[in-house]
Amino acid sequence: MKERIWVRSGVVEIIDKRQEQNLELVLGKIRFYYSELYQTKNRYKHPLSLKSLMKLTNRSGSQVLNAVRILANTVLKGEKKPAITYDRICSERNSTHRPYRIFLRQK
Repeated sequence: MKERIWVRSGVVEIIDKRQEQNLELVLGKIRFYYSELYQTKNRYKHPLSLKSLMKLTNRSGSQVLNAVRILANTVLKGEKKPAITYDRICSERNSTHRPYRIFLRQK
């Protein structure tokens, strides 16, 4: 089991084996998207969304969202910044629709 430290509060959370595998899968698919797919075709011209990440990982929305929140707000011992970041912006057509945009953090 690994320990992840929440960035702003410093709370240490112990991640079990299943959660750690899910986090590795999600982070691997995010890296794959930005290294192999991003801006190669017209449909990949946008930043990674939660729905696209769900399709890449073949996981439910709650599992993927939980993994994204953990990866964006926690670090392993020895790391200074989280591996990913995300934001939510208002849609152009419907301002109440706020899709997630998931990014890899620059090293």
